[in-house]
Amino acid sequence: LRIPLHNEEAFQHGINFEAKYIGSLDVARPSSRVEIVAAMRRIRYEFKVKNIKKKKVNIVVSVEGVKVTLRKKKKKKEWMWDESKMMVMQDP
Repeated sequence: LRIPLHNEEAFQHGINFEAKYIGSLDVARPSSRVEIVAAMRRIRYEFKVKNIKKKKVNIVVSVEGVKVTLRKKKKKKEWMWDESKMMVMQDP
């Protein structure tokens, strides 16, 4: 018997995760786990070679899909953010 971490209503609004983004790569219809692992290793290798700074992002998982947005900086002044400019990627 498994007890769910989040209730069904939480998935309607979206569950938020904080992460650090190093890159992405499209893998068209991977046929095995090996292809996925190779793509992840390629992303990590390019990240280390280019010495890119990690981007702080929020990953929101909901019934509508997965959305990755840049994390807002916490400052005293409240800025209005244009979410379309902050969007890193979205699936459906």
